[in-house]
Amino acid sequence: MLKRKESDHIYQHAYVPEHLIEYVTAVSGGTPYYLQGYLCYLHQNHLIFIGYPLVDNPEKLSQVYSAACERFNPQTITLVTADLTGLPQGNETQPADRYYCLKLPLTSLDPAVAYMVRRAEKELKIEVGQFGREHKKIIKDFIRRHDLSAAQIHIFKNVSTYLKRSTSAYLLEARKAGRLAAFSIVDLGSARYAFYQFSFRSARQIVPGASDVLFNEMVRLAESEGKQAINLGLGISAGIRRFKEKWGGKAFLEHRSVFIQLKPDTDLSKLSKKL
Repeated sequence: MLKRKESDHIYQHAYVPEHLIEYVTAVSGGTPYYLQGYLCYLHQNHLIFIGYPLVDNPEKLSQVYSAACERFNPQTITLVTADLTGLPQGNETQPADRYYCLKLPLTSLDPAVAYMVRRAEKELKIEVGQFGREHKKIIKDFIRRHDLSAAQIHIFKNVSTYLKRSTSAYLLEARKAGRLAAFSIVDLGSARYAFYQFSFRSARQIVPGASDVLFNEMVRLAESEGKQAINLGLGISAGIRRFKEKWGGKAFLEHRSVFIQLKPDTDLSKLSKKL
């Protein structure tokens, strides 16, 4: 469990979504721990180790990883980090990717983007909403229409749980004549960063520029809260990368994720020596 001092430190230094405690615990069911400058989550015999340090001069990642294995004695591990060099081999849970970042304040918009925002603003009402049946239906439809991994589906199905638990996540919604056209979720759970967590559009209530006007509202909210940047999440696909780049987002941090199966009789002292 985290001490209050540790939670405050994480809030002050968080810069990737995996540092958002309420988000990861809602999705994984894990308990957070802070270990030598790194955050990890334990759920039963599975350890989620976040290899993005929360201090300026961190201990060597392989050493802290080894210490976590010795302390928690997990059977399986999900390791998320920027560089897997010197770490145990495992099965990649998703292709190598990069986080995108948008620095604030946003001083100018591409003319084409600004046009789409103005166009959508004429048709849509933007406000902070509460998750309900309409939002759940859009997510279910999104899952049905896309080829997603089991892990991705699990995350999407737990969006409502995340929003219920989080004190820093906001649901921004766009409605046309009262009908939900699109919604986004932004998390302000860091002193310096906002996080662009999710964005969904209705397949029935289609309004050009709906995602842009929600993005613009997210920028306004983040700036009003004094955030220095927005972590826009991973590139994922060419279309998503283009959307983030047209707003000025730039790749700033590598992302690798591996699943490691430890045998029940694994000698963790030997593992420590190898690392």
